[in-house]
Amino acid sequence: MAQFYVVNRRGGKKYLFIAMVAFCTACILLMDRPFLAVFSGQDGSVAFSSADIEDEKTSLTFNVSWGEANVEPILDILEDKNVDATFFVSGVWSERHLETLQRMIDDGHEVGNYGYRFKPYPDQEIEEMRRDMLQGHESIKDAIGEAPVFFRPPAGIFNQDVLDAAENLGYSVIHWATDGKDWQNPGVDEILANIQDELSPGDVIMLDASDSAKQTVEALPLIIEELQDANYEFVSLEMLISGAEASYEEM
Repeated sequence: MAQFYVVNRRGGKKYLFIAMVAFCTACILLMDRPFLAVFSGQDGSVAFSSADIEDEKTSLTFNVSWGEANVEPILDILEDKNVDATFFVSGVWSERHLETLQRMIDDGHEVGNYGYRFKPYPDQEIEEMRRDMLQGHESIKDAIGEAPVFFRPPAGIFNQDVLDAAENLGYSVIHWATDGKDWQNPGVDEILANIQDELSPGDVIMLDASDSAKQTVEALPLIIEELQDANYEFVSLEMLISGAEASYEEM
């Protein structure tokens, strides 16, 4: 049954004024709360890329799918600069580099699931994709003694099925807002410029630690120094996410 509400003309202005005050108050309260920039699926599952905050904080993340030449030097740089980061590693890589993986944990870095094999998920059948995600999960869990809580799809490519599968495993799906494009090997200066031009407070930075990224090790100290000179603080993904509320964008 339809319902109709009638406002007395005399009291109408008073009620309208009260409603406007309440609306404005709600807007102010919402504006004071930090928000996450995410890609949102149809059912509410999301991939996090940035926290909309005023504080100059950022999270440094690395993808590792193969090779061993870059990771140890990167860990050395992070230790020297006292910077925490998150490494998204493939299951195959984690099984072959147990000591390096353990060093990541011992040094205080976060380790996330990058799938088992490096193959974009939308190219796979749903069950194949789920098996790969779970196999990567179990490989990393066995290697470090605890289940990873962050997941990044191989190559960062995902759809609703990927978001659903990750959510079922209890993951926070992590994308990025700033891409150094070091995987293209454009030169150290270009990698630094890519980050400086794109970076905003709250962004997740994505770099590559696989052997194919030939210039990342040389660029990393410059990236850290330049951003710290610009008053940026490097924080863990957990810290970046925990200090913000989620807002949603269409996937």
